[in-house]
Amino acid sequence: MVFPVDLVEDTVKLIPSARAVVIEEAGHMAHIDQPRIWLDAIADFLS
Repeated sequence: MVFPVDLVEDTVKLIPSARAVVIEEAGHMAHIDQPRIWLDAIADFLS
């Protein structure tokens, strides 16, 4: 299960503080599929 990339831009526009990060080779469980990239994206968002 994945969130289609083509919906990301429209979704980000609806959420004022949202940021989009596309993590290649990851599905719905990006934190399992690509943990380092996912953690870096979360850390960047929180800083």
